[in-house]
Amino acid sequence: MSWTITLADLLLRAVADDDCASVIIMDTDLRRLYLPYDGGADVILASPQERDALKNAHADWLSTHPLGL
Repeated sequence: MSWTITLADLLLRAVADDDCASVIIMDTDLRRLYLPYDGGADVILASPQERDALKNAHADWLSTHPLGL
């Protein structure tokens, strides 16, 4: 299967290019939030277990700053 450009891709590109801001992508239950900005993103998940699983799965994406910033 090949990747196709979606509306979400275009929105995320606009955020990355600093063409728009204050974007929040969420699930229909409002329990998981993805807040992209031009330098990265914040993710708010439904539980500490989900947070830890995502952190472990993508540890190479995290900041190397000692404070995690």
